[in-house]
Amino acid sequence: MNIESELKEVLRRTDPPSGFGDRVMRRVRADFSRPAKAGPRTRYRALAAAALIAIALGGWGVHATLRARSDLMVAMRIASQKVAQAQHQVNRR
Repeated sequence: MNIESELKEVLRRTDPPSGFGDRVMRRVRADFSRPAKAGPRTRYRALAAAALIAIALGGWGVHATLRARSDLMVAMRIASQKVAQAQHQVNRR
């Protein structure tokens, strides 16, 4: 047997057992009918996730602020050089 025929044999469609769909739907309804219970672990995980998100957003804000400051410093340096060149041109005349 070659690999293609083996794959076809293994992956061929088979019908589910009788009543399979009904059992699945009963289980789904039972799961949705029970109220979700948040235990202490779930609460701690939610708090940890919120803290991580807050830290990440705070870090991103600091990064954006530092980048803006750096860009402003470069712009001020360029403007200062242009003003110095203009003053030099004026003073030469």
